[in-house]
Amino acid sequence: MKPRIYLPKKISFYFLLFFHISYAGGFKVQEQSLNGTALNSAYVAGARGADASYYNPANMGFSNDWGENKSEFELATSLLQIPGFDFQVPTTNQGLYSQTNIKYQDTSKKCDWWNFVCLGALAAVNAFAPKQVDIEHSKPDSQIVNGSTGTTNFILPKFFYKSRTKSGFTFGASFVASSGLAMQWKDKGGEFLQDVFIMMVEFSPSLSYTIKDRFSIGIGPRIMYAMGSFNNVVYVPMQWKNGQKPSGTSPTCTDPKNSCIALTGADLDAIGIDNIPSELMNESAKDALKAVIKLGIFNNLDDIVDTSTTTMHGTTKVYQKSEGKDLSAGYRISASLRVFDNGMFSVVYNSSVPFNMQGTLEATSYVGGAMGNVLTKTNLNIAVNMPEILTLSYAHDFFNHRLRVEGVYERTFWAKGPNFLVTPDFENAEYIGLSGMVKHFTSEKLKSMVGLADFSGVSNMGAGWRDTNTFRLGITYQEKNFRLMGSVAYDEAPSPQDKIGIPDSNGYMFALGGKYKFRDFVLGLAYSLTIKDNRTSLYQQAANLGQFRILTASLEYHW
Repeated sequence: MKPRIYLPKKISFYFLLFFHISYAGGFKVQEQSLNGTALNSAYVAGARGADASYYNPANMGFSNDWGENKSEFELATSLLQIPGFDFQVPTTNQGLYSQTNIKYQDTSKKCDWWNFVCLGALAAVNAFAPKQVDIEHSKPDSQIVNGSTGTTNFILPKFFYKSRTKSGFTFGASFVASSGLAMQWKDKGGEFLQDVFIMMVEFSPSLSYTIKDRFSIGIGPRIMYAMGSFNNVVYVPMQWKNGQKPSGTSPTCTDPKNSCIALTGADLDAIGIDNIPSELMNESAKDALKAVIKLGIFNNLDDIVDTSTTTMHGTTKVYQKSEGKDLSAGYRISASLRVFDNGMFSVVYNSSVPFNMQGTLEATSYVGGAMGNVLTKTNLNIAVNMPEILTLSYAHDFFNHRLRVEGVYERTFWAKGPNFLVTPDFENAEYIGLSGMVKHFTSEKLKSMVGLADFSGVSNMGAGWRDTNTFRLGITYQEKNFRLMGSVAYDEAPSPQDKIGIPDSNGYMFALGGKYKFRDFVLGLAYSLTIKDNRTSLYQQAANLGQFRILTASLEYHW
């Protein structure tokens, strides 16, 4: 039985950083409306008016902060900004090296002792045919590499609506962009993200029922659409997964750890002597082999070469272009209880929203050398889960309802995942050899090969995420025609800080905002600043502090 050929097949389908790039704690952006921005979402028990349809549907049935029971519509627009920054990160590029050992058939029996032509041809083969070839495909990077980003600006419009309360029932709806980002990462340190576009929108109709202005419940579906596209580079270790050679591996691949490619003489015949790359065999060796075949002493390379075994170690560079989209749904349920006349206690539960993104992927593996580069085109499924969130809040009014203080505790269940799971359609993938020997193989031939590279280190960049706590404190001062708001908050990062993956860190949030009412219109402006503490992050910035900014403007109409 002739040994099989082993080439990279799973050329990297596992690094699509979907939904996890937003700097607002994973991919969760809670600051949506004007009030939500000004209060850093310390706006749950105190939610009133149209935007309560998003933050706490149960509260839609209570009078708004202007003392009205009216239908309301709010149009808000937010500018999300991440200032450009420089950072350093440990490299994953170890360089790529290979050693090819060629074993020849026992050809001495082909020649009689008196056949000097035959003996001379055999001597030529022994003299010119290579026995061992060492190739440096790529050099490693220095241990620490630099990266940078430009300033990112992203504009997100949204609207909120609630009806007038009748017989205890209130209807509402919200349309928000719960995540959005278009960002480019530069230099060696930014290769793993490079070019990212993400958009997630949510439409949520809602219904509440209020009993005697004391207790209320609210519920509504969350209909979400997500899309994204990514260009990125990943360096994948060229070694057997978990140090174990896969079943069916050629017996000539004796290295217990490093990946191995084995070609028989018949395989080389299929390629053709002239198409054997010069890195593996120079022109003198090719001429010698063609000469002995022309003399009729050997029929083909299969008569001369037993096996050509290439052992690879280091990492191979893989460049990926991918995109995906999906429509999914969850639900939001809430309840509020008025505590005496000045307090309000609320609980809100947002269910998880699972996504199975359908998309496409093009991945180019830059092995180079005698083997060459491989392009893989396939469809894929990206499983991502918007996490469930449990929020507890209490708001208390002072000085005849002119001053409100609200505290919010938020628990986000990231650990339940999946945060990132990609399943490519291997069965129907198209494989194209771009250079080297693989250029002469058909897609069907390439499809039959199995993976060399160990993707376990980069297969799940959402692995290791933890459940997080967020603490929010908001203060609101209310007068007849204007409203002032301010807040502070602390938001934990779900992603591990000590490994390469999603660049996030714990955030300290500060915000201010105000509204002015004239007749049935309300104008508002709010600003939120999140300071990211990068001192414990693997992605060290020069200033050790990153920023995420939100500027929101809104217009309301009440009738």
